[in-house]
Amino acid sequence: MSDEEFKNRILKEIKAFYQKYGRVPLKREMYGRYRDARRLFETWNKTIIAAGLHPNPVRFAEKQAANDGHICDSLAEKIIDDWLYSKNIQHQRGVPYPHSAYTADFQVDGKFIEFFGLNGELKEYDKNTKLKEELSKRYNLKLIKIFPKDLFPINRLSQIIKI
Repeated sequence: MSDEEFKNRILKEIKAFYQKYGRVPLKREMYGRYRDARRLFETWNKTIIAAGLHPNPVRFAEKQAANDGHICDSLAEKIIDDWLYSKNIQHQRGVPYPHSAYTADFQVDGKFIEFFGLNGELKEYDKNTKLKEELSKRYNLKLIKIFPKDLFPINRLSQIIKI
């Protein structure tokens, strides 16, 4: 297969993913295609643009407006917020933990929902995660934890958030 044919194959797979899930795939969701895309297009974002799509924003670099108007800190939080909204689940953003400067991403029926998107990637982030878990235990709060594997490549929120 020529490089041009291989480029077209990668672009077709990206477009198929977009059609199926309604969003641009993350690098890790294209199982081995990322390395090929970098070789053929130089960067993942250039590959996405070549497919006629807009690249995903950099993690935490750009706020995202959810369908209900809530401002989210990441694309993943927007996905969660939009899912809650689509299910008509009343929710709040940025609810403070008791006696703490920390806030939960979401609160639904008194339950805190957190997206731990950088879990295992940054020591300071993991430290803050532990503190939130400890606060939840100390104040007997129900904490629903969501990780990247719960959203990508397949959204499993209906199995995790049982409200």
